[in-house]
Amino acid sequence: MKKLFRYLNFIALALVVIGFALLQSFGKSSFPGLLGLILLGLGVVALIAYFVIHFDRFREKNSRFNFIFASNILVIVVLIIAIAAAVNYLGTKLHTRVDLSEGKAHSISDQSIKVARGLTKELNIKAFFAEGNPSLAAFNSLMDIYRYYTDKIKAEVIDPYKNPSMVKRYEITKDGTLVFEYGNRDTRIEEVSEESLTNALIKVTRTQEKIIYFTQGHGEADMDNSGEPGYSEAKSNLEKLSYKVKKIILFQEPAVPADCAVLVVAGPQKPLFEKELQLIDEYIFKRQGRVLFMVNPFEGNDLKPLLKKMGVSLDDDIVVEVDPLSRFMGGDYFMPVVAKYPEHEITRNFGYATLFPMTRSLAKLTPAPKDVSVELIAATSANSWGETNYQEEVKTEKISKNPEDQGGPLDIAAAMEVSSGATAVDKKGRAVVVGDSDFASNKYYYFQANGNFFGNIVSWLAQEGDLIAIAPKTTAPRMVQMTESSGRLVFFYTLVILPLLIFIFGIAIWLYRRKL
Repeated sequence: MKKLFRYLNFIALALVVIGFALLQSFGKSSFPGLLGLILLGLGVVALIAYFVIHFDRFREKNSRFNFIFASNILVIVVLIIAIAAAVNYLGTKLHTRVDLSEGKAHSISDQSIKVARGLTKELNIKAFFAEGNPSLAAFNSLMDIYRYYTDKIKAEVIDPYKNPSMVKRYEITKDGTLVFEYGNRDTRIEEVSEESLTNALIKVTRTQEKIIYFTQGHGEADMDNSGEPGYSEAKSNLEKLSYKVKKIILFQEPAVPADCAVLVVAGPQKPLFEKELQLIDEYIFKRQGRVLFMVNPFEGNDLKPLLKKMGVSLDDDIVVEVDPLSRFMGGDYFMPVVAKYPEHEITRNFGYATLFPMTRSLAKLTPAPKDVSVELIAATSANSWGETNYQEEVKTEKISKNPEDQGGPLDIAAAMEVSSGATAVDKKGRAVVVGDSDFASNKYYYFQANGNFFGNIVSWLAQEGDLIAIAPKTTAPRMVQMTESSGRLVFFYTLVILPLLIFIFGIAIWLYRRKL
């Protein structure tokens, strides 16, 4: 017992340190945290008891060293308690997330942040997860991130096997279903990912569904075709972004429908009728409409006058790209890969590669027509050129740059705004022209960020900045190549030599202190 009282100060310090560590690691609500709180209290009591028991020794002159040592321990304990109190106080007042991972794997995109902060009233999420569902941890992690940016999201996890009444009420048929409730609107998803969660937030908060029309009748890409040249993937992903997608045969209509948010002309192989061109012209310039033109090489001559009216000229060429990046990314000489983009709302924070198979170049007219502004949004590398004699050179298998071929970098996509007749900034007519339509086809839609680029264009045209598609996060694998000998070296140093040195050092200190 005397030895216990003699070393009570060390025991007290150990109890305080261990108790503080458990309390900070697990919190008061858990058993380890509660145990830590008890140990912390016992440590403080033990320290006070040590001073009471040895008070007479501290008063003696020859105990001055012990008094100083014990006083230092008291100061350390007081500092630990003060730091713990300060950290807990600041933790309730300040909360900052810092993601140092490559590719920001533990963060959400700027678009998701904008959607979360845009919530004006409480959004309730009923998450039906059975015990042991592997998606539950991912859901909780994402909820922590979303709730960092807004206090409007309330999430409740419900075990469907323990709450059959809730399952019946919400008509749940699959484990992992998420139900979003916002006012009198609701929607549900069955996938846990940032993109699905953000799109569900968008869908449940939208008061009306915007309609995207795809023109038909001239050999355009078919949005219902699930083959390689079709646009079924583009349609599916637009619907995920809460749009409604329809076909339209424009020459059968008296005008572009009033409910049209964006009109898409996807690679017509035959000329549009004069009536259709006139309807599109009126839609853009008089009704401030929004149109996406995708015009393949050596096609769409009928669209040239309308596009020139909007400040863009189409070049009669095919882009040849000899930059090694295209080869590295899987493209050939007629598939330029774009990895850098001029600053624009469509391409802001868009650091991803897109591939354009068989694309033509275009040019911005200078000066631009009155009431029209043009911004270029994608260009090839300096190692490209616009091949004007494509058919002949393909026959001879001798593709080379001729004097009449324009050198790179070549612009292949542009965004235009028409303010003629507009009464407000958000009522301007908008159009985007791309020198290729295959980049958004099923065959290439999931190449890097092709689909995201297409989605960004449509969302900008529809004046839906928060619907910008979220590109997937990718993290390069990190591997260390080790030989058998280097593996043994690491093993012995970390598991044998270093622990042995620490043990020997501790024994030496103990023996030295015994001699004092």
